[in-house]
Amino acid sequence: MPQCPGCGRQVAAAGGGLDLLDDATREAADRFAVRYSALRRQEGWVGRGGQEDPEGGDQRLWGERRRSVSEAAAALTGERTGADPPVVIDVGSGGGWAARYLRGADVIAIDLLDTPAHPDVLQVRGDMRCLPLRDGTVDGALYAASLHYAPVEDSIREAARVLKPRGHLVAVDSPMYRDANAQASSEARAAAYYARAGFPELAASYHPIDVVSLRKALAGSGFEVLRLEAGRSARLWWERLRPHRRRSILVARLPSLA
Repeated sequence: MPQCPGCGRQVAAAGGGLDLLDDATREAADRFAVRYSALRRQEGWVGRGGQEDPEGGDQRLWGERRRSVSEAAAALTGERTGADPPVVIDVGSGGGWAARYLRGADVIAIDLLDTPAHPDVLQVRGDMRCLPLRDGTVDGALYAASLHYAPVEDSIREAARVLKPRGHLVAVDSPMYRDANAQASSEARAAAYYARAGFPELAASYHPIDVVSLRKALAGSGFEVLRLEAGRSARLWWERLRPHRRRSILVARLPSLA
């Protein structure tokens, strides 16, 4: 069974990957996982297989998400010119299905939930606020409907830390708003939704993105914004159980060393 070479702790996850959470974070993550998975099943994202996956969930929900991830994957891998395959982290990977679109890349799927490992993907249980990776070691970071599950300043800072020079960050389908007032209104609506659904505690893990703060965080971490579209997240797509018509997307790149 895999062990940490430093402390000797067992790091094999039940799903077949690696569990790199510390004990305190794992306890909180386990509580979150139970509630989050139950809500996603209730909404229709989780199918009979028990995972968030386009092959099993409600196809009315998954159609736009698949198109978003396909576009994000093209942005991450399209500019790669080196001989070696790029290393891409799928942060907040859920069921790990997005790796199917990252052909030709070595994928590390990172999520708070302990999900079953997939062939050719390194599945890691970890926290996006403290990614279990060394500085400057990955070529791309994908956030598919996940950038809003931590304060954006924390997520952007960690992405910048682990990306190589000229590494790309691509985020799709996270709720983005024009300013702090619109963001606050979204938080209130989300809290009401979670309460009606029976999971009020999940509101604490939901961080809709203020685009002004997002741009500030990107600039502070040295990113060049190549594309940023907020979409129409204010339509409360999760409540209507249908995708929004215009999807949010962020494409940003770190500068080269030269």
